[in-house]
Amino acid sequence: MLSVSTFIAVLIIARFKEIARFTALSGDFAMTGLFILYQIPTILPIAIPISALIASLLFFQRISRSFELTALRASGLSLKKIIGPPLGASLLLTVLNFTICAEIAPFCRREGKTMLYHKTSSNPLLLLQRQKLVKIKSTFLDMEVKDDETIKDLTLIAPNAGTGRLSLISAKKLWLEKDELIGKDLAVISYLRAEPGFDNLIIENQQLMTTSAPLLSTALKRNRSRLDINAYSFKMLQLHAKPKQAHIEMLRRISLSFAAFSFTFLGCAFGIEEGRNPSKKNLFYALLLTLSVLMSYLMGKGLKSSQLLATFAFLLPHPFIWLCSTIHLLRITKGRI
Repeated sequence: MLSVSTFIAVLIIARFKEIARFTALSGDFAMTGLFILYQIPTILPIAIPISALIASLLFFQRISRSFELTALRASGLSLKKIIGPPLGASLLLTVLNFTICAEIAPFCRREGKTMLYHKTSSNPLLLLQRQKLVKIKSTFLDMEVKDDETIKDLTLIAPNAGTGRLSLISAKKLWLEKDELIGKDLAVISYLRAEPGFDNLIIENQQLMTTSAPLLSTALKRNRSRLDINAYSFKMLQLHAKPKQAHIEMLRRISLSFAAFSFTFLGCAFGIEEGRNPSKKNLFYALLLTLSVLMSYLMGKGLKSSQLLATFAFLLPHPFIWLCSTIHLLRITKGRI
């Protein structure tokens, strides 16, 4: 639990900029707290296996150095019975980790992005005022801010993707009334799609105008990013994702789930120390095997074009860890370490 809490703290620090951005847009601490909660499950599939490794490794090192392990073995307990309870707990962690990988983390990713999008799409004036926070790119913006619902002397220059030209909007005053955006002394300069020999310029002036505020916000955020495949649940993967992508993503989640058991087994086996002056080679072997699993995991994520290679990269490291840990435990049992 201490290790998992540390990972969560690191996650929150790493995403502090995004959290601060959401806080500035929402202005609601309760919503900010919920947004932070939605970030936590995204780190748990990695945090739980590594925490299980650290906990089991330190636990067996401690009972070895305090001779509690020697006392247990002298009383007639085999290593199989001693490491049974931690491995049984790791099986529960595996089921929990699979649930998080398959359903909880994708749900939280979707909800977090939905919250962020809605907060940047409900009020276009707030969106304009905080353009750096919501990342409105390639625009020039100048205005006088009165409050979250009123701005004056607006000048907005933005590119028009349809014509490849710039468009200009200026207004003496803009204010919000419920879901309606009202503008006073508004001027718009834009272009129609060019025809051979013509350059169609449109100039429009309005003393008073009204438009739907959410529609304008959606237009300002039209280039928002789509959901990544890791935000899909298992059912969504089968329905919406391409078969090859769905297969690799399912393997990734299954590999993360198995990691909770594999890393616990690894920590139990290589955390046991024998003799008065135990060597540190066990720690080196455990670190090497852990790095091999993590490297294989990253390699599997990169092998998007080959299902077979991705399958080997995601799944083979786990039987290899089980084999190495079993051989190491047999050597301890026979006194050959």
